Amino acid sequence: MSFILGNIQQHKGENLNATQAIDAEIASIKKKVQPVNVWLYKTGDGVYKGTLPFKIEGDYILNSKEIKDHPVVVEYLDSQVVVQLESDEEKINAFLSKDESVLLQALKANIKTDGLKEEPSFIIGPPGTGKTKVITKILEEAMSADKKVLVVSPTNMAVENVFERLDTKSTSLKDGEVVLTIKTQVDILQEYSQESIKQRKLSPIKDEIEILKMAKESMLKTIRDAQPTIEAKKSKKEVTSTMLHNLNKDFSEIANKHKEVQTLLEEIKGRIEALTSNSFLKGVANMFLSEKLKELEELKNNYEKSLQVLREKMDQIDVEIQKAKNKDSNALKELKKAKDSEREARDSIQKITDRIKELDKEAEKISSGNLFDAAKIVGATLVNAALNKKIQEGDFDMIIVDEASMATVPYLYVAAQALNEKNIEKIDYKDDKSLYAAQNDAVRIAINSKIIFVGDPKQLPPIANTYEMRQTIFDIYGAVNIFKGENVKNTVLLDINFRNHPDITALASKLFYGGLLKSGKKSDGKSSLFVRRSTSKMVFSQGSYVNHGNAAIVREQVAKALQRGRRSIGVITPYKKQAMLIEEGFEQLKNEYPDADIQAGTVHTFQGKEKGIIIYDLTYSPSEMDNGVVPATYNGDINSNTAKLLNVAMTRAEDFFIVVGDVEGIKNNLPDGLAIKSWVEEIANMR
Repeated sequence: MSFILGNIQQHKGENLNATQAIDAEIASIKKKVQPVNVWLYKTGDGVYKGTLPFKIEGDYILNSKEIKDHPVVVEYLDSQVVVQLESDEEKINAFLSKDESVLLQALKANIKTDGLKEEPSFIIGPPGTGKTKVITKILEEAMSADKKVLVVSPTNMAVENVFERLDTKSTSLKDGEVVLTIKTQVDILQEYSQESIKQRKLSPIKDEIEILKMAKESMLKTIRDAQPTIEAKKSKKEVTSTMLHNLNKDFSEIANKHKEVQTLLEEIKGRIEALTSNSFLKGVANMFLSEKLKELEELKNNYEKSLQVLREKMDQIDVEIQKAKNKDSNALKELKKAKDSEREARDSIQKITDRIKELDKEAEKISSGNLFDAAKIVGATLVNAALNKKIQEGDFDMIIVDEASMATVPYLYVAAQALNEKNIEKIDYKDDKSLYAAQNDAVRIAINSKIIFVGDPKQLPPIANTYEMRQTIFDIYGAVNIFKGENVKNTVLLDINFRNHPDITALASKLFYGGLLKSGKKSDGKSSLFVRRSTSKMVFSQGSYVNHGNAAIVREQVAKALQRGRRSIGVITPYKKQAMLIEEGFEQLKNEYPDADIQAGTVHTFQGKEKGIIIYDLTYSPSEMDNGVVPATYNGDINSNTAKLLNVAMTRAEDFFIVVGDVEGIKNNLPDGLAIKSWVEEIANMR
């Protein structure tokens, strides 16, 4: 079976591509833009933070003097808004607004092709058939085959459910190889957030910088302390040098004196020797010779005594010189040591400064870097996957889209651009005994595909204003034809429901799934479908509708269920005001039964959830309506959005499903062909 990629059928039969579909949606949007002003400050972890007195979260458009119409994801942490934004600005005076048209314009700008470049596979998973289990098995097989996988969904909750059940601890995945961009309150998943991963990568860097800065401060103190020490050592060295110089000078002077005396002594000795050996003088002037020799001997003795004194002084000075030399040497060593210590401190400071610069660059690289490059499994909302440039550059081997029936097709086209160009390597998959046949078939097809759409085209459709944007990927590729008995290529129906009572499964199968859905539960023989009749009139209230009579019956039914020990109860109604009216009546019951899990809301509130008991309040009462006009909520056939809403409502119930309202009026007064009439009649007949 072949299909035209990227074309969306209109009512009139002409074809619109994705960009034209976006234009049609933008044209239909009534802008409700209420900008929120916030000062954003760039932090060290690469995000911007600002303070607001109230909580906002989700996909917003940021506008400022520097930035125009930029889609951002806003989180709210510790009374601060946190914005993931790439900018060089340190402070941004920004306006955050919920402008869907700008998001669509950004999406349109990112579309490179109107279609999917890879042939997709489809896993159709009605409620309770184990599609999340199949997705986790696909991921496990993908990890074994070293594939890089992007998991996306239109809702945070669907992505959260997948990763909460995925046992990443048992794999060989390293820190940073699992990345979640969704906001989650699940503790075990928060470690996979970009913020947590970056903090873990930055922590050792910050620790090292902190230690280095302390060391640098210590070195600076060493230098400061060394200055007076060096000056003192210099002064001491100058003193010892001066002392040594003076001693050497004294020694030199005495040595010279000693030399002079020694010379004189030698001269006297020579004169004495000459006179003593002069025989002539002995003969003619012996008396005078004796007197002269006596004079010279006395002079000689004086010189010898002087030499002795000088030698003793020289010896004494020499001892002092040796002491002075030691002091001078020690002073020199101390001065050198002080200078070396200062120089080493300065060298260390330079090394520390250089290392801190390196670490700052490394931290900046981590803060501004693309975590998706090293990731093996990434989880993101579809909007983020389509508009986040870094995800788009992630080079993924496989994309899994959960709740794909709720996704608008242009977002899928853009998100699919994150796939790489590599060819698929054939993987031989052996059946897992913990999975049933259809689940194993789904895994086998999926792991040999590049893009897999998982969802239920019989459940909630995309939220959009135009028909073009409400078309699902299942419709475009004809995957829904599986319910007509066709064998659709690369499509598997998970056909065993383990969540709902067999009666509920049987009815859903008959009305919505072409009789293909089977129950995985054994019947307990008790009824699971009930009707509580009411002809109370529905009245208009502030843009919506309420039915006070029905609300009273609902509260009565909830009270009875609580008295019987039931604690998981949900009330679904198509009108917000009616849900609010019913929820107000639960205040006393919640006080009386604090362990009870009771909630009222529209069907969208309960998408992806289940309760032991679901009560569906029709609100609408055709027996009491004067104009006979069927509300738009119920005016659709079995293939319409009305049928999908009814299917979702009923399949939220695990054990019991109760319809409250004008059942007889719907059966008797509404025309045949409406899904609500067929649905009510079947429930009334099966109970």
